[in-house]
Amino acid sequence: MKDGRLIDVSLSISPIRDTNGKIIGVSQIARDISERKRDEIRKNDFIGMVSHELKTPLTSLTAIMQVLHKKLNNTDDRFVPDALARANQQLKRMGNLINGFLNVSRLESGKIVIEKRLFIMEDLIKEVIAEINLTGATHMIELPRCDKVEVFADRDKINSVVTNLLSNAIKYSPKASQITITCEQTQEELLVSVNDEGLGMKADDCERIFDRYHRVESDDTRHISGFGIGLYLSAEIVKRHDGRIWAESELSKGSTFYFSLPLG
Repeated sequence: MKDGRLIDVSLSISPIRDTNGKIIGVSQIARDISERKRDEIRKNDFIGMVSHELKTPLTSLTAIMQVLHKKLNNTDDRFVPDALARANQQLKRMGNLINGFLNVSRLESGKIVIEKRLFIMEDLIKEVIAEINLTGATHMIELPRCDKVEVFADRDKINSVVTNLLSNAIKYSPKASQITITCEQTQEELLVSVNDEGLGMKADDCERIFDRYHRVESDDTRHISGFGIGLYLSAEIVKRHDGRIWAESELSKGSTFYFSLPLG
């Protein structure tokens, strides 16, 4: 601005052509979007604050439910332990949603820090598979091939990427039972893939699936819960590792999600 203040603007630039179609100049329009940016910051701060405040009562409730489950697990009324187990699953889903919103808020305010160290990807993947199997997963997760390679990355963040891709594969293939994950070393990167035999999606959804809050909408997916946070966060984490992430899919034939991390 004339007074030296910096503002956020949206800039549109269009070519100006003469009668022969030759470009002889440009037309540019700048719009002040400072208020829109401030609204976005306020919204993210509010989501982060609410998510943070919700974590405390949810943690307490989860602890109470786990104690109840242990105390009543041997009761003669089988409805009680089954109901408590289902309640614990719902609490875990709620916790994942809250953590997702909190991570989006941290990510967009620049508060997510990548702390890299060396670890073996195969070990991490096996840990994630074991954890998913503990929750009573209905799918068989196979790891037929995984090169034993060390990567220099944030182990916890990459763990969340692998967990999200496997959880989505299970969620969006309700009628299938097979999930396959592989990791292989190429010349300059380690490539991880997660394949399912589920609902699949259209090509334009493959291009937008990593956008914030984007969800594949169809008759088959309306009953599946979620806000489109996980893949957005996964993509941002991979990008901050200078890696790549993408998806290939075909309707009714399943999807394969890929991400890569640089080596060396």
